[in-house]
Amino acid sequence: MLDWLRFLLMTFYAPVRGMRGMRDRGSLAPVVLIAFVGQFAFGFVAKQFAGAGYGVVWELFHTAKVIAIVAIVLVPILTLVANMFDRRGSFRVVLTQEYAPLAASLFYVLTAANLIGLLITVVLHYSGVQDQTVAMLLQAYRGPEAPEFTRTGPMADQFQNPIFLAYSVFVMFQRGLFGVGMIVAVKDTFRMSAARAFAVTLLSCFAAQFVAPIALHLFSGVAGSPFLLFFLFMLLRGYFSDIMGGHRARAAFKQNLESATLNPADASAHYNLGLIHQSRGELDQARERFERALQIDADEIDAYYQLGRIARQQKRYADAIQNFEQVVARNPAHSQHEVWREVAATYIAAGQFEDARTALDQFLEHRPSDPEGLYLMGRAHAGLGHKREATSLMQACIEAVKTAPAYKYRSSKRWLNEAQQFIKSSQ
Repeated sequence: MLDWLRFLLMTFYAPVRGMRGMRDRGSLAPVVLIAFVGQFAFGFVAKQFAGAGYGVVWELFHTAKVIAIVAIVLVPILTLVANMFDRRGSFRVVLTQEYAPLAASLFYVLTAANLIGLLITVVLHYSGVQDQTVAMLLQAYRGPEAPEFTRTGPMADQFQNPIFLAYSVFVMFQRGLFGVGMIVAVKDTFRMSAARAFAVTLLSCFAAQFVAPIALHLFSGVAGSPFLLFFLFMLLRGYFSDIMGGHRARAAFKQNLESATLNPADASAHYNLGLIHQSRGELDQARERFERALQIDADEIDAYYQLGRIARQQKRYADAIQNFEQVVARNPAHSQHEVWREVAATYIAAGQFEDARTALDQFLEHRPSDPEGLYLMGRAHAGLGHKREATSLMQACIEAVKTAPAYKYRSSKRWLNEAQQFIKSSQ
């Protein structure tokens, strides 16, 4: 219980860390309950301060609708759109893997938006800003220069209603905070860039505007029939059991690894925790774990390899090369010779194209049809001014992707697109 309270308080000083902590607990029910209470508190207080005459029972039903929209509409749509941007498998597989983490993150974001929105609402109400803002809006909407839609549109009466305007001011802050939090949750859950997360969130919210009314209508019909509700429960029970079982298993695995790190001689526990952080984009935490693994076992070759990859991502190229050299010194064929490809990618990023070509000679000697290796070799030759060789290697990269087995095509398609773009830009 104290952990949940701590994560809740982190809303105000470390919201992203709190979101990750609550997501990693492995149980969705407490997150949903906290989100329900937060949504009810904000909705009830905001309506009372705005002067609306809704009661507790009505607000409870409204809160249940909001929770249902997040769980039934928003999470699946976000997963679908994110998988369209960065395909990881079938929609069913990705939804099974990511539903619980994304839902936990969104419910935490909803709770944070409601708590902060509630504080803003209280300040606006008791400071007099609410009355001043409503008066200013009424004056603007009733004046001769008011927009046409505020006077003759379908919501003209609403724009003349001080209760609606006051509530809209309160909700504006809450929904704005929730929108920003959604982008962070999508970025963190699906490990994508901020720009992609913004695009996924924007498209998903647009789609939800059309899907939510239909889903709520169906949900209301099912909720009104005990037989249909029981039938739906039996139909989906196994599916949701798989979702929650997988989420709890991942959470338990991480917690067991954290417990294993208490053993001062267990380097593998720190290494595996580092991989978890790395897969989530938490590079600084991953780096700490890998470095700790090396302190315990200086011959943990995989830790050197991952530290090199992290250093390259963080543009610490000298550190990256140093770590890759440690790998090569111990095993030149590490990770099916991919260490040489990583070395070459680092040299290309640093502008050392001759060194990159030397490293790629080592890699392509053993894996001559690797699309990424061919693309990087083309980049190295382009950097050296060898335009003909670069174009030839890009064409070889495209051919390697097109002739790759189906299971490899998806992971290699990026290099086909990059090579095609390089050829077009060089013409």
